[in-house]
Amino acid sequence: MSIIKIEATINNIGISMENGLHAARVLMGDSLGFHIIFVMFGLTLPILVSWFEWMGIRRKDPQLTNVAKFWAKIMSLLVITGVISGTVIALQMSLVWPGILKFGGEVIGLPFMFETYAFMIEAVFLALYMFTWGNKRVSPILHWVFGLMVIVGSTLSAYAITSINGWMNLPTGFDIVDGKFQNIDVLAAMFSTSALVTFFHSMPGYYVASGLFITGLYALRLFRAKGRELDSKKHLLDYFIVQRLMLFVAVAFVFSWITADITGKYLARNEPEKLAAIELHYETGDNAPLIVGGVADGDGGIVGPHFKIPNALSLLACNTPGCTVQGLNETPEDKQPPLFIHTFFDIKMTLITILAAVIPLYFIARKWRPALLKNKLMLLGFVITSWFGIAIVELGWMMTEIGRQPWAVRGYMTTSEALTKTHDITKFGYLFPLSYVVLFVLTVIAIRRLVKHEQQNPKGVL
Repeated sequence: MSIIKIEATINNIGISMENGLHAARVLMGDSLGFHIIFVMFGLTLPILVSWFEWMGIRRKDPQLTNVAKFWAKIMSLLVITGVISGTVIALQMSLVWPGILKFGGEVIGLPFMFETYAFMIEAVFLALYMFTWGNKRVSPILHWVFGLMVIVGSTLSAYAITSINGWMNLPTGFDIVDGKFQNIDVLAAMFSTSALVTFFHSMPGYYVASGLFITGLYALRLFRAKGRELDSKKHLLDYFIVQRLMLFVAVAFVFSWITADITGKYLARNEPEKLAAIELHYETGDNAPLIVGGVADGDGGIVGPHFKIPNALSLLACNTPGCTVQGLNETPEDKQPPLFIHTFFDIKMTLITILAAVIPLYFIARKWRPALLKNKLMLLGFVITSWFGIAIVELGWMMTEIGRQPWAVRGYMTTSEALTKTHDITKFGYLFPLSYVVLFVLTVIAIRRLVKHEQQNPKGVL
């Protein structure tokens, strides 16, 4: 009887741990999903604000300066909400996933400290920037330089955090001898290949997502206008803003495409099991095809509508069809990433393909058929696709994080090992994400009120 009780207790503990792990994953996934929205706008708006302020200075155009000032107010609000959500995530890292910090704190402690200093740069210069608008003792150029420092601070902060995530995907900068860390090189960890590749791929993605979404807001303003109003001076500034934003998006999209190719080659060399899961590539071999559509059947096959692009995966991996690409067969089944990330990749690539058509379409219409840009159907299309960039960023991070599973620190510590053993988060793990929903809703309400206030004192900004 005692043996039965012991077995029952062990089973209950196992179920409890599994429930706790699931709750922790839900908590972290939802937190990061909301936080990344604040981050992408917090990184993009400083660039757009500085750009439009510079144009206002050069052209001596107060309208462009007003646009920059209006966007700066929204930027400040999003920085505040980003700090709140980021602080909560930092607490989650220490309270929910202490195993990661306990394991790698000696190696990745520097980026956490570096991020604090980077944020101080951003916060100090953001305060200077906002409080010196129109100050006669501060020249327009000096004020603009304050804005540039906000870009520097926010970008450095983003790199510090991205480097930590990159290190978790490809742990470097240390040796383990007799179970202890030796030869620690924190700079090698902070500037690892994974960190650099992830940073330089994610940043253009943020710019595309944010720039496209803001473009969609101005397209919505034009869509709501009456037919005759579209040709009036009232909307000339709107067309100019859309034109400049689309140029910004197009440049960022090209860089994102280039870095996506670099990312694919990085995965083939350094995280082959993740690439194999994304592409449902089961067997190691050359002339590997790229699979579009379908889902894993759980038995080494693919079901559902799908097709193969011959040699495309090998070309992605190393620019030659004869390249050998590692398959899932070389990774133990319990160490393979969840294969449903293939579906995420298909959705992401579908949205990217649509954008790859929509962005050039805008410039083609602007060059040869400008009347189309006043067409309601065309404007509605831009409004709808303006959300695609955000979805692409979310899907990309889901593939990155879920694709690392079951590892928290790849090759060294599983997610279950990193989970706290002293706190039961099963109850609040599912409820706490509601706080992010509340924060998001309050942020949207605050932005809407800010827009309404600006519209009561119209300066042509939105």
